Amino acid sequence: MANATMSALEALVAARHAGIDIGTEGGDLVMGAPAPPRAELLEQLRQHKTAIGKLLRPRADGWSGEDWQAFFNERAAIAEFDGGLPRPQAEAQAFSGCAAEWLNRARAIGVEAHSPELQPCPKCWLAWQKQAAAAIGAMGVPSPIESRDDAAP
Repeated sequence: MANATMSALEALVAARHAGIDIGTEGGDLVMGAPAPPRAELLEQLRQHKTAIGKLLRPRADGWSGEDWQAFFNERAAIAEFDGGLPRPQAEAQAFSGCAAEWLNRARAIGVEAHSPELQPCPKCWLAWQKQAAAAIGAMGVPSPIESRDDAAP
């Protein structure tokens, strides 16, 4: 559903729900749809074109924001439906999986990141999680620890 306060991620999700296929080609957004999209949704897509492009383009680690969102959603669904966790706990567990994957990928491409294996104190763990939350959150993945100051392993 389109509205004036829709974020780039919400516009992308709304477009996908409306059957619009959005991707990037040569740095430009490309769209395909079986029927003409609603005018208000097209306006939201136009308004957030640059941010949507950033969400879809792969980062240095080879994953786009869309890849991270799919990784998060899959892990949350597994934890919720197969693991029997309530949705908030499933999302927290999924985010932890994303954070661990982000750290592995960051190290693989030489990004300096705090490592809980090397510095397992609560202060370092929190700094590492906040660094991962900022990086992954910038790609549209919600973090359950963004506003917490007491998160520790």
